[in-house]
Amino acid sequence: MVGRISTFVLTNRLNSENLRVQNDLARTQMQITTGKKGSSYEEIGRDTLRLLNIQNDLSRINTQNIVASNVSSRIEQMYSSINNMKDLANQVASTLAQSLSGALAVPQEVANVTSNAEQALASLLNVNFGGRYLFAGDRLDTPPVDLTDPGYTTQPVPSVVNTSYYKGDAGIANAEISDGFSINYGVKADNQAFEKFFRALNLAANNSTDPAARGEALDLVRSAIDDMAAIQTDLSAKANLIDTQVVSNEDDATLFKSVISNITDTDLAEASVNLTNYQSQLEASYATLTRITRLKLANYL
Repeated sequence: MVGRISTFVLTNRLNSENLRVQNDLARTQMQITTGKKGSSYEEIGRDTLRLLNIQNDLSRINTQNIVASNVSSRIEQMYSSINNMKDLANQVASTLAQSLSGALAVPQEVANVTSNAEQALASLLNVNFGGRYLFAGDRLDTPPVDLTDPGYTTQPVPSVVNTSYYKGDAGIANAEISDGFSINYGVKADNQAFEKFFRALNLAANNSTDPAARGEALDLVRSAIDDMAAIQTDLSAKANLIDTQVVSNEDDATLFKSVISNITDTDLAEASVNLTNYQSQLEASYATLTRITRLKLANYL
């Protein structure tokens, strides 16, 4: 009787152990198939909190790089728009220089060129990129230039500074592209480069018969060209800073991805060894159960 009870207990223990090994075997097979240690944080175990923190860090870096990419695109668009403004300014400067040298019929030609250029400059500064006006400060939904403003009046000779055309605000576009690193990259339509250009065009268009007005307008246009070149230099420097920071962000992201992989990915070599061990354990256990079953049968015969 005691022998039968002992055999019964042993059989139960072996069956329980077989269930555990079968679960381990199934989990290991799944890990090999999926390449992941588990499908839930519970299966990750004690590394769960560390994994969550690293995943949050990686998500933040990815967001910062998206922001950096958007800012780079805006800077590129601003740079391109200013290039077009410089081309326009050079054409106006050529017309004014020719008018002063007597090589160009005046005043109607000067009035036409400068009046058209004034509208073209306003259009370039009112560029909308990605649903936002780039030269309006933080007032992203408002075109920054309105030449119909009552304060934008005919320039006297000599001219005076007038930014009444500007409808943006005083904000400067800013973005955080890494932890603790923000960059100011905005350029507003009331910048002195654009104000000088508008003033020159207004002055020449409305005083085209006055050589002194045309001379002052030419000086203003040339100064505006230099100022616009300086803006482009600053934009290029900021674009380079962003590119450098993005590379640094990507290096950090690569490191975080590697750590996440170490936590979540299956070590295939280790899993293969475990799989073989579990299979061997089950085979040995089944063989033992078979022998016990035969012994029990013999006891009844």
